[in-house]
Amino acid sequence: MGFIRHSFKRRLFFIILSVTLVLVIFGGILTIQGFQARIRADHEKEDREQEIAIGDKVDDILKISESVLDKISESDALKKALTPGPKNDLDTYSALYEVTADIRDYAVVDLYLGGNSKFSTRRGVVSEDLPTNYAVLREADKAEGETVYAMDPYDATEDGATMIIARKITGVGAKGYAVIRITQTELRRILAGSFNARDGFMLTDKYFRPFCLMGTAESKNNLSVIRKNLFKNDLYNKDIEENVYISEVGDSGLISIYITPPAFEKSAVHAGYQIVLMQVVISVLLCLLVASRLSTSFAKPINTLTVAMKQFRKGDFDTKIDLNREDEFGQLASGFNKMTARLKDTMRERVEAERKVNEARIELMQAQLNPHFLYNTLDTIKWVAKANQVPEVATLSSSLATILRTGISENQFCMLESELDLVRNYCDIQKIRFDDCFDLEVDVADSIAKAYVPKLILQPLVENSIIHGLEGRSDGRIKITADRIFAEKENGESTLVITVTDNGKGISDEMIKLIETDDPEALKGHLGLKNVNTIIRLYYGSEYGVSAKRTDTGTEMTVRLPFSTETPVKEREITP
Repeated sequence: MGFIRHSFKRRLFFIILSVTLVLVIFGGILTIQGFQARIRADHEKEDREQEIAIGDKVDDILKISESVLDKISESDALKKALTPGPKNDLDTYSALYEVTADIRDYAVVDLYLGGNSKFSTRRGVVSEDLPTNYAVLREADKAEGETVYAMDPYDATEDGATMIIARKITGVGAKGYAVIRITQTELRRILAGSFNARDGFMLTDKYFRPFCLMGTAESKNNLSVIRKNLFKNDLYNKDIEENVYISEVGDSGLISIYITPPAFEKSAVHAGYQIVLMQVVISVLLCLLVASRLSTSFAKPINTLTVAMKQFRKGDFDTKIDLNREDEFGQLASGFNKMTARLKDTMRERVEAERKVNEARIELMQAQLNPHFLYNTLDTIKWVAKANQVPEVATLSSSLATILRTGISENQFCMLESELDLVRNYCDIQKIRFDDCFDLEVDVADSIAKAYVPKLILQPLVENSIIHGLEGRSDGRIKITADRIFAEKENGESTLVITVTDNGKGISDEMIKLIETDDPEALKGHLGLKNVNTIIRLYYGSEYGVSAKRTDTGTEMTVRLPFSTETPVKEREITP
């Protein structure tokens, strides 16, 4: 995939080729399969119609035979011929030929008394007698006037058999039977021309023993497979490539089997897929050509843009792109030109701002001369006070010197323990000033005290508690605590929460709202809180800073900032 990703032309070719191949391959396959399904459906419809037509022709033969048997059963002359007593053979044959006129062209009709053949339409040959336990006569005897169908065992082979249609004639003294014989030759003659030469037809009994096999069914292969499948309780057409349609012929119990070749030969299907393969090859070649042309059209403006960006990275802010195009590339070139012009102006403004910052730093360094002089003077006062045994003056000068030294330090961050030491020094000064009217308690674990914080963020909060919260109290108490709160984030970030509480009169609702507004101008009259809030949010973001609430015993000020025990590499860039 890296080989493709590293070239725009290859990526374009791959995309076009993928879309084309999906459309060609799936479209071709769906087209072929849809065409096959449609042709198969039409072919099956035609086969069903042809099967019904052949079945109707066979059914017509059987219905005519049934009608002849009905006429024989109802003929008084024929019934009389099968009863004991004198008979007129001329009348009998006249009646027999009359009722069998519709089937004599393809069938022979015999009248039996018991197992003896008495009368027959057979010409020149006398029908043989049949034993009374002969299968068809036995079944006809049990059927009591119903028609039975059977094979003639004396004229049956693997290729077919003579069909026997028999019925017992009731109303005669002895057992009389009417038997119709239709040879397989006659069946073939009747059904000839009913189906295509590529088709096959079988007429069998309920045990799939054939009366006649015609067309492609003469090979008997399919009949053998059908028997085997039915014996195994499988689908009857399993392992047969041809289309096989099986149906019963009326109520006779006979089975019609119609066989047709598949709608598509394998060679035709293979030819269709070969056409799809040729389309795939042609599509690949076309994709190569189109991708080459498109990539050249796209690559030219991209190359121009690439060259311009390289010049821009080298510091040439006067680089411009001239593309006489109104499409997205033209818009991109116009955007690049506007960007370079804007960056050029920004760089010029930034240089000017840095010049002003440098001037301000020089002024700040000059202004620090006085604090340094003041610090040295305080140090001298401290030693003079100690020499003259005035501890309060020594404490004041020492604590003030420590605070002053921290304030003029170039380091913008310090450990929390250093910040707490500064607060202790500040409170030492204020205790002397306010005659020990409050106590300071610090409860911070050593592991948390190693966290780095911006310097001078706690002293303004403590000052606020002393000046505003504990005013007029002689038993004031200020407590500083710190905890590390772990957030439910994958990066494992945690928050340092520093709390300054007092037992003073409590902060006002108005002041709480001013702190929550996140508006530095709103805290303009409270310089300490304003500076602390501004510094924290400029360094860490608006989700950190100072919050306040009134408790039952006084005020609770909370500072939130990221927990880190690593020394900041550099100060965070502060932007207004």
